[in-house]
Amino acid sequence: MDGEGADRAEPERSGGTPADQLARLLARAANGVTAARELDALRAALMHHCGLQSCRHTKGPPRRLNRRTFRHSFLMPDGGVRLVWELEHDTGPGSRTERAVFTAKEDLALAEWDVDLAFGGPSGPREVPPAPGGGPAADPEQTDVDALLAAASPDTALRRTYTEGDSPEHARRLLRRAANPGAPGGEIRNRLRAAIAHDIGIVARRSTLVGGRQVSWSLYEHAFLLLDGSELSLWEIDHTATPSGDPVCEVYASQDAALDTAVRRIEAG
Repeated sequence: MDGEGADRAEPERSGGTPADQLARLLARAANGVTAARELDALRAALMHHCGLQSCRHTKGPPRRLNRRTFRHSFLMPDGGVRLVWELEHDTGPGSRTERAVFTAKEDLALAEWDVDLAFGGPSGPREVPPAPGGGPAADPEQTDVDALLAAASPDTALRRTYTEGDSPEHARRLLRRAANPGAPGGEIRNRLRAAIAHDIGIVARRSTLVGGRQVSWSLYEHAFLLLDGSELSLWEIDHTATPSGDPVCEVYASQDAALDTAVRRIEAG
């Protein structure tokens, strides 16, 4: 699966969008055209991180040889991490730099063994080194996630962990039960069709005496992760400030508007 490439310049393996990095990776790999079909979904990745996984060098004889394996991690909208390995070496004819991409560890291992034959024999499989202090080895998948989040800029880092699915339906039901005339409308509804996950958290809860009877209200934040990696929150006030005392739901586009309703209108009576 390896292919030839005459470019000896160091490729740019960081910066740009994940889609940009995927395009560069496939463009420099000899099997990039074939791999593109399998990796098309990675264009929707939210984050990308690349790290050197292993390398081998020798000054000869017969000549200087180099082999490097890079691990590309893509954080997907569903929270999963997709891995792509890039094998780079100059062991072929003319010392030309050749690169190929792999999505299966087994295929990568076979390719590395083939390349390492040029060094005078395969280096053999490598075990993951133990963690400092003799503890268990680090979980590679968790390491990928940690690296992705560490590499993210403050503008792109997620503010929370999203654990809930079926988010467009959740948004639809939330807005449908909103009783207030000023509930978020068409633009917000359209954006939430691209929600891929959400998280619900309680912000405040209070019970007070209003007009001689007990009235309670609760404020919830419904945070949505959208397909483009952005985040959008809706603020729900559940309260019993109704003539019958039955609970009612109101939804607002900002926390300030929701709290204003709770404090100014509900508690003021």
